[in-house]
Amino acid sequence: MSIHMPPPPAIMSADFLVHWRVLYPKFGALIDEGTPLVKALRFLGLALWQDRRLDEAAEVLKMAASLAPNDPAILSELGSLLCAAGRKIEAVQYLSASLELDANQTQAWLNVAGLCNEIGNKGTAEQAFQAALDLDPHSAEAAAGLGLLYVEQRRFEDAARLLTVAVERGVTAMAIYACLGQTLHLLGEFSRASAAFEKAARACPGEARIVQKYAQARLIETVIEDSVERAIETYHRVAREHAEDIGAVCRAAFQALAGFGQQQAAIRLGRALLERAPNDPIIVYHLDALLGRAHDRAPRDYVTACFDNYAPSFDQHLVKVLDYHVPDKCHTMLVETGMKFASILDLGCGTGLAAPFLSSFGGHLTGVDISPRMLDKARERNLYGRLIEDDAIDYLSRQDAPFDLIASLDVLVYFGDLAGLFEAAAARLAPGGVFAFSFETGRHEDYTLLPSGRFAHDPAYVERLYSGRFTRIASVSTTLRLEANQPVAGRIVLLRRN
Repeated sequence: MSIHMPPPPAIMSADFLVHWRVLYPKFGALIDEGTPLVKALRFLGLALWQDRRLDEAAEVLKMAASLAPNDPAILSELGSLLCAAGRKIEAVQYLSASLELDANQTQAWLNVAGLCNEIGNKGTAEQAFQAALDLDPHSAEAAAGLGLLYVEQRRFEDAARLLTVAVERGVTAMAIYACLGQTLHLLGEFSRASAAFEKAARACPGEARIVQKYAQARLIETVIEDSVERAIETYHRVAREHAEDIGAVCRAAFQALAGFGQQQAAIRLGRALLERAPNDPIIVYHLDALLGRAHDRAPRDYVTACFDNYAPSFDQHLVKVLDYHVPDKCHTMLVETGMKFASILDLGCGTGLAAPFLSSFGGHLTGVDISPRMLDKARERNLYGRLIEDDAIDYLSRQDAPFDLIASLDVLVYFGDLAGLFEAAAARLAPGGVFAFSFETGRHEDYTLLPSGRFAHDPAYVERLYSGRFTRIASVSTTLRLEANQPVAGRIVLLRRN
């Protein structure tokens, strides 16, 4: 690593010696005793650092480093000093130079990791934390730092393992307990999450959000082990003055229990929610899915209510939390066909996540969705020629004008029986037009209603439906999104109308 250092001949001016001999007599004594100059300068630099004269200390240690450029200890001390002075990029340079000479410095690796994390160099920070942990497997600081980085990367299993190690080795910071609790919650380990949140809440009893998370975790834990009534009592006892709307808390708990396979607890809580709101279409449908009741498509009132509620946070949650990137994957497939599309339909457009990709083809773009609030969000993008509130099949059945491209992404999961949708799409495509869609892959049954409320389809069933009407251009297996932090397998398919 190239580091600028002052040339040794410029170091020892007479004024320099006189000035520092007066202020630090021991430095003068070292010079008079014939102590090697680098050792005397190192003493002076550390003395200045101790007296909080950081900039001067840095210049003196740089002089020492110029005389001993292969001394890892001096370079490491200089890096640590620059860190204390807030000169982070310089600090990383000197610490890294020290580690190139001697990689067996746990604290230097920790310092590099912390600095790189602060300046946004996450990749180097991860490598440095791992290097420190390799050198000292018992380092609580390394385990905590790497665990927090893994939380940011949504590597929750690795994060939970390392944060657990950190607290077992003595880390008691409220933030670490809170992150561990949230990570375990996102893994569906509700009892362990509750225990971690409890320690965070005890450390900071006035932190409302921490107390609320602990109370929510205790509610979920109690629903699994006991009755809904006892769970609600427990929630209020823990949350006290920080209690949130119990209906909203229970709905979130219901979704978490269903998503992580706690079926019986979810059913108990769902039934209790229906007693409070017997006409709630979202709970009715999800409870049907949990109980295995047959549906050939998601009810329209469910889809409308679900996505009206979801609209404000839809883009952030779907892309950032659920890692949904189907529109750009589909766009790549469409570009590879080399085709042009003058008239494009975004069927089930939602907030318009696919609009930037579809509009890149330059054709007139129409969006259709059953949720008015999702359409409000799509309108803000200002990319659609028309936006229409309607059911997908109903809209296609009423139209006469053909489309060159119909894109229906993350829509087939709300239909079990796809025959009507494929028939309607074929009728509304121009000859040679393209139908692009995604679906969640299932096996054995033509379609299966999952506890999530979405449908999975057997690829053989989908192929039977489009054979004869369409010719397949491309079909790609991919991860559609995350569900309970696990990848959901699906396919993106491009068909050309015969």
